[in-house]
Order: sequence, then C-alpha cells, then structure tokens
Amino acid sequence: MHALLSTARVANVPSVVSNVWVGVVLGIVMRVYAEEWIPSAPWVPAGFLAVAGVLLYIGGNFFNDWMDHKWDAEHRPERALPRGLFPTRLYAALAVCLMGAGVTVAGAVNLRSGMVAGGIVFWIIVYTVWHKRSAWAVVPMGMCRALLPVMGFLALLPKVDSISMVIMISPVACGLFAYIMGLSLSARYESMAKPPMRVGVMSRGLLLMTAVFLALGNRIFSLDRLASIWGVLPYLVWTGCCLRFWRKPVPKLVSGLLAGIPLVDWMVLLPVAATFAGNPREGAWHLAIVSFAIPPLAFVSALLLQRLAPAT
Repeated sequence: MHALLSTARVANVPSVVSNVWVGVVLGIVMRVYAEEWIPSAPWVPAGFLAVAGVLLYIGGNFFNDWMDHKWDAEHRPERALPRGLFPTRLYAALAVCLMGAGVTVAGAVNLRSGMVAGGIVFWIIVYTVWHKRSAWAVVPMGMCRALLPVMGFLALLPKVDSISMVIMISPVACGLFAYIMGLSLSARYESMAKPPMRVGVMSRGLLLMTAVFLALGNRIFSLDRLASIWGVLPYLVWTGCCLRFWRKPVPKLVSGLLAGIPLVDWMVLLPVAATFAGNPREGAWHLAIVSFAIPPLAFVSALLLQRLAPAT
C-alpha cells in the first residue's frame, strides 16, 4: 500500500483539488458579470471536475513510473517496479484506465472540460516521454498543472462566445505554469554540486513571476484589493522559507514547494472569498467560506500526507 501511495504521489492530490476549484470559482465570477447567477452553488460539477483532475494526476504518475521502470532499475532500485512488487503491465493498465476515466468524467460535465482534460493527457505523455532527455521537460510539466484551472473555468462559463473570455483565465494558468517550472528547475539543479547561477536566478524569477501573474488576474476580475495583498503574504513567506532554510536536502525543498501549490491558489481565492462575502445573493456566503478554506486545508493536508508517502 505504501508503494502504491508513493507512486500516486498522494501527498499532492489536495493541491490538484485546489487548482480545479480556482477555475470553477472564476467561472462563477464570470457568470456574475453576465448576470447569470447560480442560486445553488455548483457543487456537483465542481466535485466531478475535482475527481477528474485527481484521476488524471494519479494516472499520469503511474504512467511516468511505468515508462521509467528500466531507468529506475538502475538508478532508483528502491521504487516499486524495480523491487518487483507489481508487474509492469499493471502500472500501464492503471495509467490508461485512470487517465481515460479522468477524461470521461470531465467530459460528463461538458465538452469543453473534456477537451481540456484530453489536453492534459497529451502534455502528460509529452512530459513522460521527454523528461529524462532535456531540462525543457519542465514546460510540459507546467502545462499539466496550468490546464487544471482552465478545465474548471470552462465548465462554469455561461458561454464561450469570444476568445477574450477564455483569455481571462490565462493569468492564473500562467501563474501555476511559472510556479511549476520554477519548482522543477530548483529540483533538477539544486542536487548538483555547483548549480549554474543563471538557473538559480531563473528559478527564483519564475517563482516571483507567479505572484505577479496572480496579481494581474485579480485586477482583471476586479477582486477585493486589500484581500489580494493579504493573499500574497502566505505564498511569499512559505516560498521564501523553502528557498532560504530548506534548500538541502533537495527532496525537502521540492516537497516544501509542492506543498505550497495551494498557496498559489489562495492568492486568488482569498480575494474571491472577500468579494463573495459581500454579495447578498443566495449561496454567495457558502462560496466565500469554501474558497477561503480550501487552500489552507489543502496545504496542511499535503504536509500531513507527506508523512504517509513522499511527495516526489
């Protein structure tokens, strides 16, 4: 069981749910602008999309370990497949079934979300095939995360009648993309005896750009300004501590940054919560509470789950 949980990277599952919820909430904000308020909060589609995101994430991890089993046999013999705990074909079958189920569940919400889920599968495959060959594999890895809020956003839009409506989610997607690229570069080069200085500067620059992108997104959606300022503080404090105090060993740094993914979401969800809290419409207060609570709960859950199985 521990081997399966490690393969699934179960400690990162809460952040997947948080990423999807950001998109769902911003889709609801767009409905408010279009004066198409949903009286009862869309918990059912949000739940389906969260399940779809988790299935895609876990399926991608099984696919990654299946693809790497020969390399792991030489370099990481402690992993499940090199130890002979499971047949390799089982991992391949689980990967196909889980990712196929993820696309199906997302498609059951609507066609647009299903298409984005298919795009996530595409980038999972690109990353898995490429990641041992080039440092540029951080790009498809970032795309996998960046599309999670897009999947939630397109599910809740009143309609997609112009590219501008889709572009509105791009600052949030770009913020996650930059964060995952910065995290991945840190993981790839921090283990070197003398990592290139330019890579360290680039990694930290990307992590800083994450906050810039999210601030831009908050401005586009006209979210509460004071809450936007407060929302960035937990992210900056946690990321700064990871880079300053927990750089070594590298797995500790990577695990800390992975646990911090929901804090990226909180930079949006905290001002969203403040905005909904002042809305008198039915269901707005519930949306405010959930939006406020999900990121810190996902953050704490990730840290607790890392005691059960490694995040990386």
